[in-house]
Amino acid sequence: MRYTLCVDFGSTFTKLCVLDLENGELVMTTKRPTTVETDAKIALLACLAEAKSYVGEKGVKDGRIITSSSAAGGLRMVVVGLTKRFSLLAGKNVALGAGARIIKTYENNLTADDVGEIEQINPEILLLCGGIEGGNTDRILHNARMLKRADVSSYVVYAGNQEIASYIRQELVNSSISCYIAENVFPAYGQLNGAPAGEIIRQLFMERIVGAKGLASAFSIIGRVAMPTPAAVLAGGQLLSRGTAFDAGVGGLMVFDVGGATTDVYSYLEENTSAAKHIGSPEPFAKRTVEGDLGVRSSCLSLMEAMKISGKAEIAEQELQACCKKRAEAPTYVPDNEMQRKIDLILAEGAVEISARRHCGKATNAYARNVCEAIEGKDLREINGIIGTGGPLIHSRNPAEVLRKAIGRPAEKELLLPKESKFYLDKRYILYAIGLCADINPASALHIAKENIVEIN
Repeated sequence: MRYTLCVDFGSTFTKLCVLDLENGELVMTTKRPTTVETDAKIALLACLAEAKSYVGEKGVKDGRIITSSSAAGGLRMVVVGLTKRFSLLAGKNVALGAGARIIKTYENNLTADDVGEIEQINPEILLLCGGIEGGNTDRILHNARMLKRADVSSYVVYAGNQEIASYIRQELVNSSISCYIAENVFPAYGQLNGAPAGEIIRQLFMERIVGAKGLASAFSIIGRVAMPTPAAVLAGGQLLSRGTAFDAGVGGLMVFDVGGATTDVYSYLEENTSAAKHIGSPEPFAKRTVEGDLGVRSSCLSLMEAMKISGKAEIAEQELQACCKKRAEAPTYVPDNEMQRKIDLILAEGAVEISARRHCGKATNAYARNVCEAIEGKDLREINGIIGTGGPLIHSRNPAEVLRKAIGRPAEKELLLPKESKFYLDKRYILYAIGLCADINPASALHIAKENIVEIN
């Protein structure tokens, strides 16, 4: 028997799942405080040492190791498009689906100030898109010429109008900017083609970027990193939602990964085209958004501001501010009394409630033949399962009540939120591992997900 060891290098914890894919079993999970900033091997070896007590030294030595990472800021990207509702939205969905953390987006013509800002950000990858096939070339050429002046070390992925792709690549290469060509992410109105650009982004992360994230010391053990953590979670949720040719998935699904710095939201649902006019770029089946101001620790103060929660915790505003400041300064803080646990619950509820409403689309009345409404963004009304993961949900006394905040309220008719749902908890944090194994043995990975991501009430 050969075990599969799935490792995730996170900014806070390094995690390990050991799977027996031959028999469809989750053997063990563990985690250690991450040591990427010093020596990534320290936490990794501690996790592997614990695994030996379950599968033996030979089981670990002969095991297949697959790795994801979100350490050291994850994959930092900038997206440049032409129109907010079309090429820019398509580009954002592609970048987020590839596991990126989008630092900034730009639309229309880049200015000198924009280029200066991009130089300050110096993202690891810049996605440049815009212009349908046979359409605009002037504005995308303008943006490429502005970027060639930028003093950046970024990789540029061009995924716009292919008519000028080779010219843009040559222009950037002549300015010592590495440029990779992908198929157009928005080739025509009503079409989304994100897979080619997404694959190039993931390949760049694995082959060129991850070595600078503090993981080089562990390469002798883990080999290469397979994908960014969010991309692994996205793949895990997609397998659970869609299933395989021989085993049905659970259907329309959302996942909330509430963390200390961010809240990531994933949704899996086919676009509903019946009697509705969709405005803007089509939405992907598997969609991810990340809210960098909705974490319950390092982003706690911005979350509190977004919630405007003063008075909701039966505590004075000044004291509440102090509690949140304490969390922001100590990302590993664990509540040690009833009031602090209550504050954590309220913060988690706020993170889910706000992130769900940012993730979902909106509907407006439409007055046209055979059209009853106009939709912009993703329609989540037919979602029937919501999964919670991440420490604040895993350790919550009532995670179902937290997840219930994602359900639409009667007064929110314009928001395309789930109407009702079953609730589940990824208590052992295995979704990333399911995603890492989705292409290796999808049947076993799906079985393990169904057995270990449990329904809660």
